[in-house]
Amino acid sequence: MISIGEQLKTARERTGLDLDRISEDTNIAKRFLTALEEENFSVFPGDPYVIGFLRNYAEYLGLDARELINAFKNIRIQEQPVPVESLIPKRGPSPWVFAGGGVAVLAIVAVLALVLVRKDTQKEKELTEAAVRAPREYTLEAPVLEKRFYEGDTVLIPLGEQKYRILVAKISDRVAVESPIGRALFMLGEKGTLDLDRDTVPELQIFVNDFQKGDPSKGALITLSAQGELAAALAGSGGAGGAVPAEASEPAAPPSSPAAVPAEAPLSGELKTTVIFDKVPSPFPIVLTTVFRNYCMFRYEADRREREERYYHKGDQISINVTNTVKFWTSNAAASKTTVQATGGRSVDLDLGGQGEVAVKQLRWVNAEGGGWNLVLVDVP
Repeated sequence: MISIGEQLKTARERTGLDLDRISEDTNIAKRFLTALEEENFSVFPGDPYVIGFLRNYAEYLGLDARELINAFKNIRIQEQPVPVESLIPKRGPSPWVFAGGGVAVLAIVAVLALVLVRKDTQKEKELTEAAVRAPREYTLEAPVLEKRFYEGDTVLIPLGEQKYRILVAKISDRVAVESPIGRALFMLGEKGTLDLDRDTVPELQIFVNDFQKGDPSKGALITLSAQGELAAALAGSGGAGGAVPAEASEPAAPPSSPAAVPAEAPLSGELKTTVIFDKVPSPFPIVLTTVFRNYCMFRYEADRREREERYYHKGDQISINVTNTVKFWTSNAAASKTTVQATGGRSVDLDLGGQGEVAVKQLRWVNAEGGGWNLVLVDVP
C-alpha cells in the first residue's frame, strides 16, 4: 500500500501546484504541509492537528480523506507496544476463581468507598485552602507589572532610600487600594496615580484591567506602571521579572490624604492595542461571533468563566456573550473570521493575524481619554 506521504506528494505533483500556493489556498502553514508529505508527525502539537490538516489537504487534492485518516490511525496503533498480557498463554479457570470472585467484589466495593471518601476529603481540603489563602507580598522590580492580585496582597515600591507598601484591601463592586497616602477606589477599567513621597509628582500609575464584582476569590487583574524618577530607576536597574515575593520589610506609614489622581498613560508596557468602539457613555454587553473558514484549535475564557477549548472544522460557528472581557487563542489566525456585535446593529470585524499565525488576544472595556469608555483589542504576549 502506498504511504500517506507518497499519496499526497504524487497528487500534488500531478496538479502542478507548489506548497506555497497550496498553503495560501488552504491556510495551512507550509511546514505542516511538508511534514505531512514526509510523514514527520512529531512537528504537530497533537494528533487532532494531524487529522484536521490531513483531511483538509486530502480534500484539496481530491483524495479520499477518510482513507488517509484511517491509515494515520493505523500507524498510531502499530506504534503502541503490545500488552504483556497478550504474550502470556491463558490458563484454564482455577477452582478458586469463583470462590475468590465474591471476595474480589467486596474488595472493589471497599476500595471505591475509600476513594470516594478521600476524594470528598481532598475537595473539602482544597476549598478550605482556597478560602484561607495567605496574602502574598511582592516587590516591584521592573517599570511595568501586570498581575492578578487578591485581597490582602501587597507590593513594595522602592523609591530612593524608602520602600512604600500598597495593599489590595478589598474587592467588591470596586477595588480598594491602600497606600501610605490613603485609600483609593477603582472601578473596572479605571486608572489613577499615586504620589507616594508627596512631592506633587506621581510615581506610580494603577490600572484595574479585570475583576468579577462581588467575587473576591477570583482576584483582580491590575497593572502597575512606574512613572518619572521611579520608572528611570527601575529601568536602570535592569529588572525584568516585574515582581518577586518580598522578604521582611519596613512597615507602611499611616494614611493621611486621598490617593487617586486621574492620569493618561498606555495600558501596559508595549502591548499593541486597537480601539474597537470609541468613547461610548458606558460599557455594554457584546457578542463575539467566530466563523471558522478552515480547521483550527480555538480556546476562549469570557468574564472569568470556565475556559472552553476544542478543535473546530471548516463551517463551524460559535457565539460568545461578553460583559467585561474575553481572552481567546487560535492556532491559525487566518482560519477564522471573528466579529464583535453590539446593540443597535453595530458590528466590527477583528484582525487576528496572518496565515498560520498563532494569536492570543484580549477584548476588554477601558476608560477613554477625556471621558467615556473604549472597547479595545489587546495583543497578549
